[in-house]
Amino acid sequence: MMVHDIDLARWFTGSEPETVYAIGGCYAHPEFGKYNDGDNVSCLMKFKNQSMAYFFAGRTAPHGYNVETEIIGTKGILRIANVPQKNLVEILDEHGVRKECSENFLERFDSAYVNEVQEFVNCIIEKRKPTVTVYDGTRVSEIAYKCKESFERGELLRF
Repeated sequence: MMVHDIDLARWFTGSEPETVYAIGGCYAHPEFGKYNDGDNVSCLMKFKNQSMAYFFAGRTAPHGYNVETEIIGTKGILRIANVPQKNLVEILDEHGVRKECSENFLERFDSAYVNEVQEFVNCIIEKRKPTVTVYDGTRVSEIAYKCKESFERGELLRF
């Protein structure tokens, strides 16, 4: 979990991680504990350019699939999908007011997958290489494993 969030953090900050500290536990699904995993885990990461990122991953979103990003700067804040919703419809009935949420990642990221395939096709047609390389995939895997190690050890770790 969170590899794409780590990708985004590297892209947004333009930097590589320097330290990481991760905590969490098995609060609703104790079965993950036998794999040294958690159902709710958070991670604080400091980057070489002094920026930082906070990540939270949970397997317990009863309202549906929930992914959001918040970028806090010194002069403003950007919030991306901070209220998870399938569409802009609100339902008002005998149960109150509610919004429908995406049920899974396929539904939530449908247009992103289409855009990804289109970019792949464009690279072939235009005879160019994509800006994302195998090295990005390798690097995010290394970072994710360091986050997992911090979670398991309960310690601040350096890269």
